[in-house]
Amino acid sequence: MPAKLTPLIKLYDAILYGMAWVAGILMVAMMAMIVVDVALRNLGFQSSAHFFTFTEYFLLIIPLLGAPWLVREKGHIYIEILTAALPERVRRALIKLIVIGCVAVAVVLAWYGGAITLQDYLGNEKDVRSLDMPRWMLTASMPLSFGMMALEFLRLLVRGESPYGAGLVQGSSDPAA
Repeated sequence: MPAKLTPLIKLYDAILYGMAWVAGILMVAMMAMIVVDVALRNLGFQSSAHFFTFTEYFLLIIPLLGAPWLVREKGHIYIEILTAALPERVRRALIKLIVIGCVAVAVVLAWYGGAITLQDYLGNEKDVRSLDMPRWMLTASMPLSFGMMALEFLRLLVRGESPYGAGLVQGSSDPAA
């Protein structure tokens, strides 16, 4: 790897792991908001309408921020019943096609998410709930997330690695071997 790319790779890795950390922090914050909301209601107090709104926002943002890290860690859920029944050569070819499909889908969704985000920004669109939130702030995580997922799947493809984690271990049962 050229030395010129090292700072760029470090920055990319910092963004990827930072997104995963933010997703984890938002998950804890969401849990805390739900606990506070339920506690306030059970004690006879009125809770904030913002709790519900932010929980909805977090339910969109958390999976998007965490997904590229999951691809890197090979932590996505998969069912290997079909691939386990195939001969190894066919299995490797199928998994390569699956990864190519994942790259293609992620690129399309990143492009489409970017177009929506730009349209929301230029149109000054608002998401009106308990507060008026610029919609582009909600959709901006889509092109970032799907773009990084495309890069992570492409990274697996270039390295000839399987996207599957612990279920298919290195060796004769590894589809990428």
